[in-house]
Amino acid sequence: MPRVADSSESVSEFVKHATAIRERWFDNDDPWGPWFRGQQRAHWGLSPKLYREYGDYRSIRNDCVEDEIREEFATRAPNLSEAPIKGGSWDWYFLMQHFGAPTRLLDWSEGALIALYFAVRDNPGYYDAAVWVLDPYELNKRSIGLEEVIPPSEPGVTARDQKRIEAWLPARFSRRSKLPGTPVAVYPTHTMRRISAQRSCFTIHGEDGAGLDKLEGSRCLVKIVIPSDKVSRIRRELETSGIDEATIFPDLDGLGRTVSARWKVNTLPAPQANVYARLRPSKMANARRRRVCCPQDSKGHASFHWR
Repeated sequence: MPRVADSSESVSEFVKHATAIRERWFDNDDPWGPWFRGQQRAHWGLSPKLYREYGDYRSIRNDCVEDEIREEFATRAPNLSEAPIKGGSWDWYFLMQHFGAPTRLLDWSEGALIALYFAVRDNPGYYDAAVWVLDPYELNKRSIGLEEVIPPSEPGVTARDQKRIEAWLPARFSRRSKLPGTPVAVYPTHTMRRISAQRSCFTIHGEDGAGLDKLEGSRCLVKIVIPSDKVSRIRRELETSGIDEATIFPDLDGLGRTVSARWKVNTLPAPQANVYARLRPSKMANARRRRVCCPQDSKGHASFHWR
């Protein structure tokens, strides 16, 4: 897996690491920056939902799974949407991703704290979370030979730029449906409020579901780990900073989840509370002491001492 940039135990420490990565990858006067993706578990890879749930590209292609899913969604969605759905294949594909349909897309955000929120949002604190940091321009330099991120559904995009990335989303049931091997980064058109609120951007995978994971040791992909015992603290700090469900999902559903979480009384102890760990004696000569972990104190700090 790609190397770990560092671990962050607070929002301020996370911002420090994210800023350092940006300064290392981009010039100070560069208006662009890295993309961020939060994941509940640090050990998860960067494979899109379609490949995680339906197998590799060959089986998906042979059974026309993706084409059938795209067709059914596009057929049934207009009657369920509150606003008219306009746009071409790319807009429909972005819409599918935002509403949970399996695609070859991975969600990213230009906002570091937005990604951090997704990393800790549903994490109960039993396992480490992570925020991945990507340089999309370096990725596209490798994928399409151009340090540029193209918005494929934007009305003014040139035919030349469209052609550069059209192979990643062929027409449904197209005979010419062989995909490129590597992922590519793309910008969506902001057709929905939540796309704008989340500062959304995407990578779309080709035939290799592990295409991003193979960037091991690359300068364009690093991971910041969030320790499990700091998840709840970071969630509180994000709420204090104004990052909550209503911020990320600016609608009545998001507001309902926000007020519900704010007034919910959590009676369960932290996963790390009252946990002891006794280690074996050291194999070093004349070493007889053991290191013992005591429960967290009132400030949430665990203590270690030798016996």
